[in-house]
Amino acid sequence: MNQLDAANPREPRLLNGGAIRFGRAAWRVAVAILTLGYVVAMRPTAACADGPVEVQPMESCEVIARVNSEVILACELDWQVRLMFEQRFGPEQTEALIKSPLFAKAREDLLQNLVVSRIEMALLYADFRSNAPQADVGAIKKQLEIPFEEGEVPRLIESVGVEDRAALEERLLDLGTSLSERREDFFRTMIARSWLQQAVKISKEVTHEQMLDFYREHESDYAEPDRVRWEELMVRFDNHPSKSEAYAALARLGNAAYAASGAAAAGEPAFAAIAPENSDGFTAEEGGAHDWTTKGSLASQEVDQALFNLSAGEMSPILEGPMGFHIVRVIERKDAGPTPFREVQGQIRKDLYDDRFNKAINAKVTELKKTARIWTTFTGDLSYEKLAEMQEATRK
Repeated sequence: MNQLDAANPREPRLLNGGAIRFGRAAWRVAVAILTLGYVVAMRPTAACADGPVEVQPMESCEVIARVNSEVILACELDWQVRLMFEQRFGPEQTEALIKSPLFAKAREDLLQNLVVSRIEMALLYADFRSNAPQADVGAIKKQLEIPFEEGEVPRLIESVGVEDRAALEERLLDLGTSLSERREDFFRTMIARSWLQQAVKISKEVTHEQMLDFYREHESDYAEPDRVRWEELMVRFDNHPSKSEAYAALARLGNAAYAASGAAAAGEPAFAAIAPENSDGFTAEEGGAHDWTTKGSLASQEVDQALFNLSAGEMSPILEGPMGFHIVRVIERKDAGPTPFREVQGQIRKDLYDDRFNKAINAKVTELKKTARIWTTFTGDLSYEKLAEMQEATRK
């Protein structure tokens, strides 16, 4: 396989695309360690009679993991650790925390979680390099330049809290990385994803019988609650000198609305010609129409209750809500129950294929993990069983 469709890889659920994620337990421990470290560092020397806590610092760019032919360096991940603490404590307090003698331990705990989250990507990239040595990586990276600029750069801008690309480059340097490093990391992640997608072979055929069987087994998943499609005329209190005048204004509209409702065909709106010029409702410009709404989802209990007591085509009397008076009319209603198969068979086809795809993806990754040579500085040689246990812990 000489090329990969790396610009448009399907996204397997097991790869997180470089997002900064830690298990909640590990994050709480690290915060507790660093907060304690900050207190210790700020105490007068006399209060530390036994001297500072001895912690062996980890070299900033040492190898902290090996996954077959791939290595993971501490300096590739440190910027994420720093970003997390700056977002939690602020830049100035983070600087103080870094000087704490306990920072090395907190950093090590978080780096261990980051390493665990990156093992699958490294495993897949190593498999790609081993099984596709003839692949033109330079050409693949060229395909990925546009996705990087249009997708990853805006995501990085948002995640580090800056306004533009120039500020992003400066911010990344402050954190201990660079935009070129982020580009290379993005390329490797996307190549790994695309390689995984192409490494699994599954049938794309989903038969009508398979869809029916799936629908019967998961009928409750496709159930819908009571819902209505409706329209409204509203007069706001704050647009009139008094409530009585607001009520009178809506009563005048109600006469026209009643006539329009009587003339409207079943399932058709009646307020389209009235609402744009006369209603204060949020959807007045769209004729006062509201899409499918479920019971209990509206701010006004009076309106909510009326909608689910009216028949299709029926109009309410004037109702008082928190912000004004309303007249509502049900255009169409659907009772609670399973959605008919014909309406969901497209989604079922997709669900069946996605389920098949993800099972094949996870089977492939499990196969690679079971035969991989994995070592980390935190654990030594890492068995498949221990890795599975650690990955489960990072998800909690």
